[in-house]
Amino acid sequence: MYLKKVLISFIKLKNVLFLLIGLFFSLTGIADIISLTVYYWGDFDTVINARSTPESVIIFIIGTLMLICCTLSQYAIKQAAFYSGYFECSLYNTIGYEELGAVSGKRPESLSWKMHILRILYMKRFSFKKEGKEEHIELYSRKILCSCRSCGAQIDKSEYFAGICPYCKTSDVFATVVADEKVYSISSDFEKIKNTPESYLNKFIILKTVFYFITSVIFLTCSFVLLMVIINSSMNYNDQEYLKQVLLSGKSYSSYELIKKDILDTIIWTIFFDLIFLPLAVLSFRKLFLIMKAKGYSKKFALSSSPFVRMSSFDEKSAKAVRNIRRAIEARYLRNCSIEMHNSKLRVSLAKKIVKDKCPYCGAPIVGAVNDSYTCKFCHKKILQVIDKSGIS
Repeated sequence: MYLKKVLISFIKLKNVLFLLIGLFFSLTGIADIISLTVYYWGDFDTVINARSTPESVIIFIIGTLMLICCTLSQYAIKQAAFYSGYFECSLYNTIGYEELGAVSGKRPESLSWKMHILRILYMKRFSFKKEGKEEHIELYSRKILCSCRSCGAQIDKSEYFAGICPYCKTSDVFATVVADEKVYSISSDFEKIKNTPESYLNKFIILKTVFYFITSVIFLTCSFVLLMVIINSSMNYNDQEYLKQVLLSGKSYSSYELIKKDILDTIIWTIFFDLIFLPLAVLSFRKLFLIMKAKGYSKKFALSSSPFVRMSSFDEKSAKAVRNIRRAIEARYLRNCSIEMHNSKLRVSLAKKIVKDKCPYCGAPIVGAVNDSYTCKFCHKKILQVIDKSGIS
């Protein structure tokens, strides 16, 4: 609802092109620079003044800038999706930067300009309002009361955030939200998915675990092999016996100098590729570690007796738990949960379900609504705060 989906799809396509072109330019540029450096080793004036040097440097810089642009854009899209999900789950039409900073882990003073940028490129349906020197985000939504499916009682928003109806003591509560001529409901599936850790995990979590385990082993093995090549080549560089054997082996070498240049070329290229494989191995291990943490959190969520879990209930420090859960949600290893601020304290909200343009009671589509009070054509229950939806897709 708060994302510019068409524009984001175009930006994602642009990012793929930038990634491919940037990698090609960067590798081509660095390859030319390495080849020149090795060929004219010791004569750096010739390397600097070579005709192809400026072109190689420019190509490398362009490729690097394209990769940086792609990385920043992908990060911004991920952040926009995180904030959009938080806005959709909010029952208040104003959100302060202190609250948003606590939830997102960002400094409140830096969020203002970040949200302004996201509003221009990636997000929509919210504005910025100032009250004195303080600025806050105002969502295009209506304030409404929440309801309980079990007893039908109207519940105040602050009580809804406790996750339990104060009248019948059930957690079968829901809220209807109207925003920018769209209606959707926020309900709780907490009772339905209780004691089921897999309900809080990505559907393909096993495949992701196997994939990152295999890639981490492959990358680490490649990095280790390349390290052995670097050590072996470095030892051979000044080994006169080895150089003599190569010269007398009948290969196309006419001097020790040419053999050393070939060894140096091997060392430099091996270091270059090792600097690629080693970070990839570390990244795969980090993702694997985060998946393991997500599995642990999902078990904790499944055993919870309340739809809202306190950060102090985790075995690790609260700040560390918040950071890991946030990262797992952003990476989509965890689902059906979100980090929210309630009563000035961070909570993990469990099993919130957002249903757009459907009856919150039976799930039937809302069609032909012309009044604020709409009666579902299937379950015949009245839904408050519904507006004219003719012509809305």
